[in-house]
Amino acid sequence: MRGRARFIVVAGLGILACGSSRLAAAADAVVPREELSQKVVVRDVVVGDDGAVSGVLANTSGHRLREVRLLIRYQWLWRDEFHPGSDSPGTATYYVVPEEIPPGGTASFSYRPEPPLPRRSDGTFQTAVEVAGLLEFSD
Repeated sequence: MRGRARFIVVAGLGILACGSSRLAAAADAVVPREELSQKVVVRDVVVGDDGAVSGVLANTSGHRLREVRLLIRYQWLWRDEFHPGSDSPGTATYYVVPEEIPPGGTASFSYRPEPPLPRRSDGTFQTAVEVAGLLEFSD
């Protein structure tokens, strides 16, 4: 018999960020970001010139994890912050890692934005990846 799943979402993202209009089940929980970072760690992140992001997720919890939802932020930093332009290409997206991660295990992830990030001379992108939600299975 399979264990019950618990859907965990970072507090403050709201119900819309879950990407679902279903009502929360009794086992669903909204937790602070710090608690998520105790369950899964994002490491070895590599960012390509086109915005492609890859890395490794390490499951530090004692449970199976699935549908780890990553928030990938592409923050635009103007070369001249005192005179910024009006068309910031900064953006953010969610990416759900399709692999299940066993307790103590790891899973690689790779995301490529479509279209690729623009190449511009008036600034640079600062990319950040963080865990925004996951399904945790207690066996």
